[in-house]
Amino acid sequence: MKEITEIINESNEYYNNRLLEVIQNGGITHEQYVGYLRMQYHLTKGVQKPFLSIAAHEKTRPYKKLRDFLVRFAYEEEMHFRLAEKDLQKLNEKTGDIPLDVTLWWSYYNQAIVENPFVRLGSTCILENIGKGTHNTIKLLMSKASFLNNQNTTFLRVHMHEELPHGDQVVEALRAAKLKDADYADLVKGTKIGFVLYSRMIHWALTGKEII
Repeated sequence: MKEITEIINESNEYYNNRLLEVIQNGGITHEQYVGYLRMQYHLTKGVQKPFLSIAAHEKTRPYKKLRDFLVRFAYEEEMHFRLAEKDLQKLNEKTGDIPLDVTLWWSYYNQAIVENPFVRLGSTCILENIGKGTHNTIKLLMSKASFLNNQNTTFLRVHMHEELPHGDQVVEALRAAKLKDADYADLVKGTKIGFVLYSRMIHWALTGKEII
């Protein structure tokens, strides 16, 4: 899992630097935070479906313990979109339309699952480890925004993964599975693409614009 760990560390460094830029530019605005929550709402709504599909895929048949983990994980993650929705409600905001870059994420990975389910699991390595690697900067960002409080930051706090170390659990489950070379190659590919696509979504959340 060395390559996966390196990509995770690179993504965390990138995300952390983006957040530090926000702090240096005066801190996060109400609009940016709403954009972040809307992005996360649409990204996590229905997230149990790909994990259950992967658990049922013929390519995961050799990995029984991994399948069991994916089923449990799917139902743990299923309602997380509600956290983002409730945070938006506390800000008197709606969930809004799905951003283009979130649509691209879903379109790419839904297609990938059909033949290469480990590509989708690669993206999970990114998503579940982002908050863990940047939690100190996130806390600093939150402390400098007067409109943020415990009532409207539930999603953000949960996904720092201090109490629920989902990132570690995902990586360990994949390491313990001892994947075949071809499956591991798909995992690496999905992790790299997950880094790119997540970076696009974060850019949209912070700027309100797609990368062109």
